[in-house]
Amino acid sequence: MHAVPKLLISSAGIALFVAAGGAAPAAAGDEAAWRALCDGKTLNGWIQRGGKALYTVEDGVIVGTSVAGTSNSFLCTERSYGDFILELEVKVDPSLNSGIQIRSESSGDYQNWRVHGYQVEIDGSARAWSGGIYDEAGRGWLADLSRNEAARKAFKPEGWNAYRVVAVGDSIKTWVNGVPAADLVDSETLVGFIALQVHATDKPGTKVMWRNLRLQDLGRHRWQRLFDGVSLAGWHTLPGGAWEVKDAAILGTSPASEPRHGLLASDRRFGDFTARLAFKCAKGNSGFYFRADEVKDAVGVYGFQAEIDVANDVGGLYETGGREWVSQPAADQVKQWFKPREWNRMTVSAHGRRIVVHVNGLKSAELVDDPGRLEGHLALQLHGGMDMEVAFKDLELLVPEKDAEAVSPFNGKDIAAWTARPEGGKQSAWSVGVARVSGANPALLVAAPGEGELVNAPPAFGAGLDLYSAEKYGDMRLELELMVPRGSNSGIYVMGEYEIQVLDSFGREKMSPADIGAIYGAAPPPINASRPPGEWQRFVVEFRAPIFDAAGKKVRNAEFVLVELNGHTLHRHLSMPGATPGGISGKEAPVGPLMFQGNHGPVAYRAIKVWPR
Repeated sequence: MHAVPKLLISSAGIALFVAAGGAAPAAAGDEAAWRALCDGKTLNGWIQRGGKALYTVEDGVIVGTSVAGTSNSFLCTERSYGDFILELEVKVDPSLNSGIQIRSESSGDYQNWRVHGYQVEIDGSARAWSGGIYDEAGRGWLADLSRNEAARKAFKPEGWNAYRVVAVGDSIKTWVNGVPAADLVDSETLVGFIALQVHATDKPGTKVMWRNLRLQDLGRHRWQRLFDGVSLAGWHTLPGGAWEVKDAAILGTSPASEPRHGLLASDRRFGDFTARLAFKCAKGNSGFYFRADEVKDAVGVYGFQAEIDVANDVGGLYETGGREWVSQPAADQVKQWFKPREWNRMTVSAHGRRIVVHVNGLKSAELVDDPGRLEGHLALQLHGGMDMEVAFKDLELLVPEKDAEAVSPFNGKDIAAWTARPEGGKQSAWSVGVARVSGANPALLVAAPGEGELVNAPPAFGAGLDLYSAEKYGDMRLELELMVPRGSNSGIYVMGEYEIQVLDSFGREKMSPADIGAIYGAAPPPINASRPPGEWQRFVVEFRAPIFDAAGKKVRNAEFVLVELNGHTLHRHLSMPGATPGGISGKEAPVGPLMFQGNHGPVAYRAIKVWPR
């Protein structure tokens, strides 16, 4: 739980906040850990998306001015953030609604970006929901202030207001002028940009202003597999029913003649956790147990159960061996979030005495200050005394991801851990140095003496070789920066077989499957996120390797979970039925190297980090 913040008087004379004790114990009070999000003079580091409102910097203040006849406008950070503490001050015309986007994304084509994600409300109206959390272009209100009168009174419609936002894992909390506002548990988006909104209005010239924007970056969280997709390793069965792995899913079956509940239980015990899974119930009544203890009777375990059924009560909370129903949804509520006989997503967050359940992104149950169990096993259930058929997949646990867990396949000093791929007698043009665009030819790179950059500088287009790492990876998150000169072409091959296209695509409006950010030959980028040739550009890639069974049969496709270029989301959950052209072998495998294409043109890479999963 996050403590109520202490207050600190800023040079602007308004209360700001130092970090809450539960958010970042080591760095919370360290002023050096804060970084300004605006230099006070320019909008460097920001990019506008959506509507055509005017954004300027005046005397250190970001000013957003409304323009009639345009959609919601957003000034977005180029960088993305996961876990963080954000502080800022805001002043808004009472007639203008506004907001602060966090962990947000954009979609749409080059001329029609649509921002979506969590929005911390700025509301100068009589409703006074400032500090509440809204899902822009999504699910609507997630945490309003209808039951928080103290927070509603905290916002000063005519003056400057101090905001604080703490986002850690699936917890998002807000304060307005030191008063706790929203306390949301939600894990739909864990990483994204921060943005300042000017809401659409028919009144031109109304203003919203932001100043003293600063942030502590606390890293991020990620989903870690609890089920490997091919075996029941890490799990054990309790009598009743049968469990098997089929097509990367866990299938449970039981006949009506079986009186015992069949359980597949985790070997580990868990206290506080956030877990998610996909389920499809074809017959009978099932559930996802947590904080459960094994018992020697027909039910198998006592503990909490998030309900799974073919039709009824899905997403409710039941305590076996205790209070029975502790949160039972009505039938009309279940219809809002449940898709019968289809794959559904369930998330269970249990931290301390607060438990929150979501089904397909909608909250289905919540307990606050619950007196019940605080630790135990996880388990999947087959109900006794009925015909049962239920499947589970994508069982995952939310865990913090630290920079210390990253590995760097490039040491910045040499390429001893890399191999040039032979091709027709060509010579490798890869070296370590400092990349610069050639003064004699803007289509070429030169490698000046130095360290830290991996430079491919062939004397002519097509004269170089591909380069791949000695280390092999499966599931991973990859971050790197790259530079291409004018007209050049390269590619990033994840596992040596799945290409993310690298190309000088600057200025193009219609993007193809061969432009920068494309999954080559498979999926074009929805927008042109390219920077000019000769500038460094940043990719973030989250990738899931294909899964193969013991016989070598592929049971699940590889997947680009996320591809982000220069802060723009280009691809999400893109399944790959096979390798893309030009890979090392053209064959899929459980692991493979990282490869950079060097046989098409000059390119440089740096800041290469891999988080193996």
